[in-house]
Order: sequence, then C-alpha cells, then structure tokens
Amino acid sequence: CSGPVDFSQAEASDWGRAVREASHLVKQITGCQRVYAIAFGEGAQHLHLHLIPRHVDDPATKAWAVADLYRAMDRGERAVADPSAVASLVERCRSVFKSLD
Repeated sequence: CSGPVDFSQAEASDWGRAVREASHLVKQITGCQRVYAIAFGEGAQHLHLHLIPRHVDDPATKAWAVADLYRAMDRGERAVADPSAVASLVERCRSVFKSLD
C-alpha cells in the first residue's frame, strides 16, 4: 500500500461540489429524505462513494442498518437491485442532466 494521496484545495472543492450535486440528484430521483455517503475502499485503491437514499418510512435504511442491507446482499439473503429498476433510475438521471443543458 502506498501512502495517501491528498487532494489539492481545488480538487477538494470540486469533489465536495460533485458529492453535493449528486446527493441532490439522488433525493430528486428517489424522493428520499436524506442521502448517506459511504466509502468502502478494500477492493482497489481509488476514491468513490456509495450514495444511499434514506427513506424515513423504511427502517432498513436507517443509519447503520443500511450496512446490514449490504451484508445481507453479500450473503445472498437479500436480492440485489433489479437491473431494470437501476436502468430506469439512470435514465431519469440522464433526463435531469439533459434538462440542465
């Protein structure tokens, strides 16, 4: 493992802005009340975040319980997201981006 790579001030600003805008998009597309940002960095040394919608009426998405969803999927106890539902969300995101042009 090599040493950490620090963001420059400009990179940190750009990253923060991108996360904020992506979180707003997740809220808009899913109708959730909050968005959790979780980073799992064990697979490869790179930066990415999982933006997870929090719906207050779904206790499975509350705080640390959301990690249990990942564990249940990893164990095969809970189905992963339906690919057609994911594709639909991606298309909705693209529509939002197109409307901003």
